[in-house]
Amino acid sequence: MRGTLFGIPMYMWTTIIIVIFVTIISLIVNIKIRKLKVGDKPSKFLTAFIVGIDAFNKFIKGNIGKHWKYVSPLVLTLAVTVFLSNISGLFALDTPTKYTTITAALALFSFFIVQSTGIVSRKWRHIKTLGEPIVFIFPLNLLSDFMPLLSMTLRLFGNIASGAVLVGLVYQLTGWFSIIVAPPVQLIFDIGFGTIQTLVFVMLTVVFSAGKLETSDLELEIN
Repeated sequence: MRGTLFGIPMYMWTTIIIVIFVTIISLIVNIKIRKLKVGDKPSKFLTAFIVGIDAFNKFIKGNIGKHWKYVSPLVLTLAVTVFLSNISGLFALDTPTKYTTITAALALFSFFIVQSTGIVSRKWRHIKTLGEPIVFIFPLNLLSDFMPLLSMTLRLFGNIASGAVLVGLVYQLTGWFSIIVAPPVQLIFDIGFGTIQTLVFVMLTVVFSAGKLETSDLELEIN
C-alpha cells in the first residue's frame, strides 16, 4: 500500500492507529484493574492480561534487577509497538516497519532506554563512563553504543520489507489462487517473522540496558 492521506504517508497513519489503539487499551485495562476490589473475580481477558504483564515483569526483573520498574514499561511499550507494526499487514494496513523512518525511530527509542537506564543506575556518573579511559574518545564510545542499535534498525527493516515483497509476489504470481496460497504465506512472514524480530529487538534492548547498570543493582535483586 502506497500513497498519502491529507499529505501524510499511509505508514504514518498506521503508526498513529497503533499508538491510539495501545493507548486506549492501556487506559481501559488500567481503569478496570483500579475498580477491582478484594475478592472480585477478574474477567478472562483481564486475567490473561495480568498474567502476561506479570510474566513480562519477571523477565525484566531477572535481567535488569533493581530498576526493573523503570525499564519494564518502556520495553513493553517498545515490544507492543514493534509487534503490532510488524503484523499490521494482516489488517490491510501499510506495515510501518518496512520503512527505515519508523525502524530508525524505534532504534532511537531503544537507545534512549539503554542510556537512561544507565543514568538511573549510575546517575550522572554514567556520562563519565562514556569518556573512559580518556575524555577524547567520548564520541567513539557513544557511537559504539549506537551502532548495534543501527544494526537492529536495518535488520528489522530488511526482514519486514523482504517479507512484504515476497508476499506481494505470491499474490501476483498465483492470481485467483492467492485466496488459498497467500494467507498461509502471509501468516508465516507477518506473524512468524514479526514475532521473531520483536523478540530480537526487545532482547537486545534489555541486554544493552543491563550492561549499563551497576553490578550491585543487578546482584541486589537477583540475590
